[in-house]
Amino acid sequence: MQSANEGPADIIAKVSGVVAGGKREDDGLYFTNNEGIPFPDPAHSKTVGGIPVASDVFLFQKQQHFNRSKPLERMVHPCGSGAFGYFECTQDVTELTKADFLSSRGEKTPVFVRFSTVTFGREFPDQGRNPRGFAIKFYTTEGNYDIVGLNFPVFFCRDPIQGPDVIRSQSRNPRNFLLDFDALFDLLANTPEANHAGLMFFSDHGTPQGWRFNHGYGCHTFKWVNKNGEFVYIKYHFIAKHGQKTFTDEEAVAMCGRDPDYSKRDLWDAIERGEEIEWTAYVQVMQPDQADPDKLGFDPFDVTKIWPRSQFPMKEFGRLVLNKNPENFHRDVEQAAFSPGSMVPGIEDSPDPLLQFRMFFYRDAQYHRIGVNLHQIPVNCPFMAKSYASLNFDGPMRTDANHAGNKQYAPNSFAHKFRPDTAEAPYAVSDNIMSRKSHYWHEGKKNDYDQATELWTRVMTPQERENTCKNTAKYLSMVKYKNIRSKYLAQLYNISPDYATGVFELLNETEFDLKEVKSLAETAQEWYKEKKFMPSTGEKLMGNVPGMPVYNM
Repeated sequence: MQSANEGPADIIAKVSGVVAGGKREDDGLYFTNNEGIPFPDPAHSKTVGGIPVASDVFLFQKQQHFNRSKPLERMVHPCGSGAFGYFECTQDVTELTKADFLSSRGEKTPVFVRFSTVTFGREFPDQGRNPRGFAIKFYTTEGNYDIVGLNFPVFFCRDPIQGPDVIRSQSRNPRNFLLDFDALFDLLANTPEANHAGLMFFSDHGTPQGWRFNHGYGCHTFKWVNKNGEFVYIKYHFIAKHGQKTFTDEEAVAMCGRDPDYSKRDLWDAIERGEEIEWTAYVQVMQPDQADPDKLGFDPFDVTKIWPRSQFPMKEFGRLVLNKNPENFHRDVEQAAFSPGSMVPGIEDSPDPLLQFRMFFYRDAQYHRIGVNLHQIPVNCPFMAKSYASLNFDGPMRTDANHAGNKQYAPNSFAHKFRPDTAEAPYAVSDNIMSRKSHYWHEGKKNDYDQATELWTRVMTPQERENTCKNTAKYLSMVKYKNIRSKYLAQLYNISPDYATGVFELLNETEFDLKEVKSLAETAQEWYKEKKFMPSTGEKLMGNVPGMPVYNM
């Protein structure tokens, strides 16, 4: 009963050792939610056409509980710093998007950018092995637009119900508060799609040289919509003009001891010297009728996958420049709040399930951390918006005009100034069935590893592969359980046999051999993919142009 049938005095008596039985193990027959209702599956959200729905109480409760499970400090990305600057549109993209800040070449938009590690605590050395957050807030004339990305173009999971698990697997052990390599490798071993990002994690991409020498990626697929309501799918890339640089594992570990704030200090000092830190902004563009995994050979809405640049070339559209340090860290950086759901007209969501749910839970997490009136904090204020008249009222610490004379309900007979022209461009999903049936085209298939294989065999240099094997073996050797080590190596074997072999040879492994790894690899793509929920009748993520008009003319 997880001690639900005990009072606080009973619990502390056992935990302190005054009463025997301090270690209480789970004796439940099955997993449940907080109300004791059986939990159906750990990897499949309830969807319609693959799009997560608000009626999935397990998904919402899991994420909302996670958002509130640590007081005040950010649940993810707590260690970071940032700077102000501007974004300049450098190309005419008006055929693709009606976004106001992209409406003319040369137009400049103020920005704030926050860089971070993802799972380490606020005081942890910022050169530790971890993905890096790359979040941009554009202060546009039609409101604030947030891109909440990473220095990796892919993520570790594609279904939002696994999001908290990814973060917790890279967090500290709840029993002893030590970094938990058993958990990290166990999740990677049991989640085939996670190992594309996992490969980047253990490569030198996992230890970039500060914030400045990172490329940034939007990760998800988004829609750009033009003034005619026509849309294309896009992916964002921000390529460091000053180049991408990484530390080796040894260099990163040394820097953690020599200067735990290296990344933060490097960015601050460069701007204080008057340097402008610049990235060139690119998009890849895909037409809606191209966005079919059966045609492409990969799922364009799966955040564990990239779009090959050979098929979808990079198109420059702007530059991102940082040139001003914050005035006060707490006010300007620590209280900065980002949400992928903060999109301006001309930029919209796609059928990517993780994006769909991030649009809700990032804002929910910030409301818990800072409060519903976070827009009153200067760094979050939409100060460039040509209109600001929110219909969300009251709440703790409300200090602006609040209702400002508006009625507390809508519609009303006194003011009606809505913008139906900004309604989202409709798209048709693959089916109209609500269920937990998977719409992930790669699920249970060997092709889940294809892009990681391409990264390993074609993109990475021999030296990068050697470093990756060494880095992986270093941390895998800290895993206590033989079955986790062997299962993880099976995932690597499916990426490339020489990757698994290279790591295995550095482990001095005595409990199993490579034959066992090879045997395990035969079915590794299916591990923890419940047969009941796997795609079987052509389910896939789709976002087609509707065959007829949806809105009334």
